[in-house]
Amino acid sequence: MKKFLSLLFVILLTAPAALWLVGHMYGNSDNTLHQGFPPPEATLWLDRGYYQAVEGWFRESLPVGKHLKTLHNWLNYHLFSASSTASVRVGIHGWLYPMETTADYPEPPVARQAGYRLFLELHAVEKIISATGHRFLVIVVPGKPAIYPEYVGAGFSGAQSPFYKALLDANDRHPLSGFVGLDPILKKAKLSGIDVYHKRSRLWSCGAAAAAAEQILNFQELARPLSSDRSSIPCPPPDNDLYRLLLDEAPPEKAPLAGHTAGPHAVNGPVAVVYGDEYLDRLLPFLTSAFKSLAVIDSTQEPTFDRNVMAKKSDWVVLESGESGLERLHLNLEAIYAAASQPMQGVVKRDIALDGAKPVTPCALDITPDGLQIKIPGEGAFFSLPPLSGSTNRVFRMVKLTFPADHQGRITIKTLPEKTGLIESSPRQVAGNELAIAVQKNLSRETRHVIVPLPFDESVEIQINPSQHPGVFILEKAELLSFYGKNPPPAPSIPERSEMVGDIYSGMELQPIKPPAGDPVDEPARQASVHLTEALPELSLADIEEGRIFQRQGKSADIVVTGTYSGLPGTVESRVVDAGTDAVVVPWTVVDDAPENGLYTGILRHIPQGGWYRLHVRSSLTPWVVNKGSTRWGVGMLVACIGQSNMREWFFTGNAHQPSPLVMLHRNGKWFAPGIEGNGALALGNRLASMLKMPIGLLDYSVNGTGLTAKAEWGKGFWLDTGPDGIYRRFIDGVNTAGGSVEVVLWMQGEADAARGTVSREEYRSALERFVNDQIRSDIKNGSSRPRLPFLIIPLVKRPSGRDASCQWIRDAQMDALKTIDECHLAALSLDLENRGRQHLAPAAYSTLGIRTAQTIFYLLGKVHFHRGPAISTVTRLSDRVIDIAIRQQGGTDFTPWSEITGFEVLADPDRTPLSIASVSRKDGNTIRIELADDAPPDFILRYLYGAHPDTSNPVRDNTALRLPLEPFSQ
Repeated sequence: MKKFLSLLFVILLTAPAALWLVGHMYGNSDNTLHQGFPPPEATLWLDRGYYQAVEGWFRESLPVGKHLKTLHNWLNYHLFSASSTASVRVGIHGWLYPMETTADYPEPPVARQAGYRLFLELHAVEKIISATGHRFLVIVVPGKPAIYPEYVGAGFSGAQSPFYKALLDANDRHPLSGFVGLDPILKKAKLSGIDVYHKRSRLWSCGAAAAAAEQILNFQELARPLSSDRSSIPCPPPDNDLYRLLLDEAPPEKAPLAGHTAGPHAVNGPVAVVYGDEYLDRLLPFLTSAFKSLAVIDSTQEPTFDRNVMAKKSDWVVLESGESGLERLHLNLEAIYAAASQPMQGVVKRDIALDGAKPVTPCALDITPDGLQIKIPGEGAFFSLPPLSGSTNRVFRMVKLTFPADHQGRITIKTLPEKTGLIESSPRQVAGNELAIAVQKNLSRETRHVIVPLPFDESVEIQINPSQHPGVFILEKAELLSFYGKNPPPAPSIPERSEMVGDIYSGMELQPIKPPAGDPVDEPARQASVHLTEALPELSLADIEEGRIFQRQGKSADIVVTGTYSGLPGTVESRVVDAGTDAVVVPWTVVDDAPENGLYTGILRHIPQGGWYRLHVRSSLTPWVVNKGSTRWGVGMLVACIGQSNMREWFFTGNAHQPSPLVMLHRNGKWFAPGIEGNGALALGNRLASMLKMPIGLLDYSVNGTGLTAKAEWGKGFWLDTGPDGIYRRFIDGVNTAGGSVEVVLWMQGEADAARGTVSREEYRSALERFVNDQIRSDIKNGSSRPRLPFLIIPLVKRPSGRDASCQWIRDAQMDALKTIDECHLAALSLDLENRGRQHLAPAAYSTLGIRTAQTIFYLLGKVHFHRGPAISTVTRLSDRVIDIAIRQQGGTDFTPWSEITGFEVLADPDRTPLSIASVSRKDGNTIRIELADDAPPDFILRYLYGAHPDTSNPVRDNTALRLPLEPFSQ
C-alpha cells in the first residue's frame, strides 16, 4: 500500500510536465478554445491562477470531462431531486424554479418600503408622460412561484415577493390608471388547462402570453383581431432554460428584442414604444395587430428607463417587467421630465419659500441672491423644507429641486408622511421618523434637477442632505408640481379694480400717534457679567480622512473646513502646514466669518498641489489657541482604474515594487496606503509621483468577469448598466466619495465581450462611445486641463483560450474608439507581453503596462513628446516573394530584433489561405522585409499581432528606453 501511495505521489508531481508535453504535441494551433496544457514554470507552482488554468484544461480539453459533469448533474436531478447549480431550485415532482425568485427575500418592511418607492416613481412617470399627451401602460408578469406555488416545496416563504406584493397593495389604494394586473388572469388560464409556465421553463408560455394580451387589449379598449386568428400566430416552443442551467449547459443565445411592426391584421391604431425584458418575446406577437407600429427597447440591453422612451414619437409608452426584475428597474425621473415636451398640460407649478427651510441636524442656512446657501459638515446633515400637501387620488404632486451646474456629491432626500399615510411600518428608524422614504440622486450633465414624488398623505415633510461631503452648497430653487390631469383647477379670480386711483389718504392731514402717558419703561436690568473665560470660543475640527488626495484643478485645489463652534461668536480662520516640518503652506485665512447653529463651515481656496499636509483652525478672538489636525492629506492626481480582471490584477499581482510614500489607493469608499502587492498599480503610481512630485491616488473599481454590454453579462454585471445596484453605480459612488473629480480614467476590459462571440466590432465601439460620452463624462467632473476628461484604453490582451474572430472584433473596436471619441487615448499595448495561465498577464507584464501608461499621462501633460510605439505606414510588394513594410517611428529611431521577427502573417485574398513565410528581418531602421517561401498572388492580406493569441516570441519594439511595441496591423 505504501509503495502504491508513493507511486501515486510521484505521478501527481510529474503530471503537469507530462500533460504539457501531451498538450504541446496534440494541442491545436488555431487559437480556438481548446489550447494545450498550460506550460509549467517554477514561479507558478504556488500560484492559484495556474491551477485554475489546469482545472480549466481538464474541463475543456479532456474528451469526457464535460460529459462526466453533465452526467453528474443529470443524476443529481433525476435520482435525488437536487440541483448542482446555485441558480436553479428543484421543487416537487421535478419542477424547476429560478433561484432569484425563491431566494431569501429581504425583510418585509425593507421590501415594502422599496416597493412603495417604486410605486411612487411609476406614478410620477405616468403623470409626466400623460401631461405630454401620451398614454402610459405598466405590465408586470408574475413569476413562476406565484402561479405554481404548489410545486415549490418546503422552505419557501411565499408565492409573491414582498417587493411585488407591496407594489400591488399600494396600487389597490391609489391605483395607477395604466396598471394591468396579470395575476388573476394567468391563474384563471392555468385553471382552464393552459400551461402558463412549463415544468422546466424560465419564461411564460405562448398560451399565457395570449391570455395576457387579451386582458391588456380589453383593459385599454384597443382593437382586437378575431380570436380564430390567434392560432395562426407563430410561437416558439417552450423553453427549457432552467433544465439546461441545471445541467451546466449554456442556454441558447437569444437575439436582442427588435422592433415589431404591425401584424397581418393591423388596424389604424396608436403608435407605441415598448420597454421590457424577455417576456416581451412571446407577448408582442399577440399585441401587434392592435397598434399601427411598435418600437421595442430591450431592458436587458438598456437597463435604465429614461429619455430613450421619450425620444421616439409615439402615442403610447409601455413598460413591461417580470416580477423578479422589478427590484432592478431603474426609472430616471429627471431625464424623463427633462425630455418631456413643454409646456405640459394640467400641471400647476408653485415656488416653495426657501426662507421657510429649517435645520434638522447641525447645519447653517442663509438666503442669498443665488438661493438657499447650506453649510453642512457632511453626510447626515439635513435641513427641511416647509411642510407640503401630499399626493391624492385626484392630484399627484412632486417636488423639483434645482442645484447649480457645478454641484458635487450625492443628494439624499427623505420624504416623511404623517402616520395617516399609506405605509404603516418601515425598515428602520430614520432621523427620528419611522416613516421616512429615502432616495439618493446624483446630478448629471443632462439635468441640474432632482424630482421627488410625494407620498399619498395630507402633509409631507421633505428633508435634504445636499452632499455626502462637507461644504457650502446652494439650492437655487424648489418647486411644487401638481399634476391635475385633464381637470386643472380654475385660475384664481382677480378682484375688480377700484375706481379710486392714487393715494386714498391724499389731502388728509395725518398726525403721528403718541404713546399714552404713563410710567416710564425701565430698560431691562443688565445680566450679571460672566467671567471672560467662560465665554471664550471653543472649536473642534472635523479632520480630513487620513491619506485623502484632493484632485487638483490646474495646480491647486479648494478644500472644505468644518467643525463645531461654541462660545463668543467670531470669525474662524484656517491654514495649511507641511505635515513633516510644520512649514506654512497656506497662511491664516478666514473661512467662516459668521459661524451659527454651533457649526462653522467654509472653503479654503488655492491650496497648491503637493503633500503631505495638515490643517489648523482657530478663532480670531483667541488666536493663541490653535486646533491642529492630526491626519495627513494632499492635493494631486486621481486616476480611476476600471474594467475587469486584468485591470483588477494591477492591484493584486506581483510584489516587485516598494510603494512611494506619495501613492494612495481608494477602494470601497476608503483611502489606504498600499503594500508591496500589485505591480501594475505601483509601477504607475510610483512613476507619476516621482516625476510630478505630488500625491497620486489610484481608484480601484474594476470587477472580475464584467462586460461592457448586456450581451457580455456573465453574472458579474456590465458597465452600461446604470441601475442603482450595478457595478457602474458603485464605481460612481466611489468617485463621489473621493471628491467627484478625477484627472484620468483608465479602461482595461474586453475579455467578457470577446468570450461570448456575439458582440460585433461595431456594437462594442458604439457601446464604448455611449459609455464614455453619456455616462463617464456626464457623472464625473473633469479634473484635467484637457478639454474633456481623458479616457485611456489598454486594448484586449492575448487570450490563449479565445477565438481569433471575436477577440479581434473587440480589439479593433477599441482601436477605432481612439479615433471616434474625443480625448480617448491609447494607454499602452500588452500584446507583446507575457501571459500567465489562461488569460491574465505575468507579474512583470503588469509592471511594464504601468510604466507605459505613466508615459501616456506625461504626454497628455506635455512633459514628454511621445507615448506610442512605431506603426506600419505602407506595405509594398517588391516581387512575387518579397514584401517591404515601412514603419513610422513615433518616439524611437530604430527597432529590434534584426531577424527572426514573429507575429506577421501573409494570406492569399480572398480565400485567406496562409502563405508560408521564409524569413522576416530588418532591412533598415524604418523597414521590415518579409520573404515568402512561394510566390504570392497579386492580392494578399498582411496582418501583424492578429487574433486571440498571436506569436510574440520575438516581437518588434522600438529603441526607446520604454521599448514600445509595433502596433497591430491588418490590411
